[in-house]
Amino acid sequence: MKNYSLTIKGVSLACIEAGEGPLVILMHGTFAGKQLMVPQLLHLSRHFRCVAFDWPGHGESGAIAGGWTVDDLVPLLPAMIEALGEDRAFLCGVSQGGAVSMRTALVYPDKVRALVNMCAGPGGPPPPAAKVVADFAALLAEEQDEETRRSAVEDFVRRMFHDPEFPSRAPDRFREEVDLILSHKRDYVKYLPNVPLTYRLLSDEELGAIRCPTLVIWAEFENRPTLGAQLASMIPGSELVIIRNAGHHVNVDQPEATSLALEGFLRQQAKV
Repeated sequence: MKNYSLTIKGVSLACIEAGEGPLVILMHGTFAGKQLMVPQLLHLSRHFRCVAFDWPGHGESGAIAGGWTVDDLVPLLPAMIEALGEDRAFLCGVSQGGAVSMRTALVYPDKVRALVNMCAGPGGPPPPAAKVVADFAALLAEEQDEETRRSAVEDFVRRMFHDPEFPSRAPDRFREEVDLILSHKRDYVKYLPNVPLTYRLLSDEELGAIRCPTLVIWAEFENRPTLGAQLASMIPGSELVIIRNAGHHVNVDQPEATSLALEGFLRQQAKV
């Protein structure tokens, strides 16, 4: 596994890469980071060239001056594919990663070989959840007491990202995720909610215009449990997989089941 940075449209993006073969880009959600995609990256690297990266404002990546929205992120993906020397890629994203990937498939269809959307709906979070996200980002940016910050992150991760048993079932992964969120740069973290809070709801017509092969991976304990099936029914020819005993960060809750679902779909599409 190698680490490097790519400058895409003036933004430094920290990347990790492993494997050879058709290009697969793995994308994390808001407040997360590329490290959380490592189990899927290593699993898929037996058959694919896999790249995971930190979105702007996350982890080791830079930021877009003055903040950014989902519309600023969509053009990064085709530019990244070209920077990696490829014409097309398989796009696989959790939450924000899936939301940006769906929009990329609409705007740049020739760049998307297939799409895997993990727990990303067609629009933004409902108002109560949006307020929780915005308040959390403000606390993360402004709170000076580190014990208070850690406690807030632990509570947020439990409530927003995982099934109820996750912290006790996988304490090491829970701690890794909490530490990752605490490591984000304070100057950037206040901008992170701008992306999910600026999702324009994709219409039924737009979802029906996604023509690439699509897999929707949904979590049993996702707070919108039926939305995955609704989404799959609106994207032509898409497949749906429900991951049991998992919450919103489905790939962290159930890394092996998520990796196997990804592998089966991607190998079928790539014929490898």
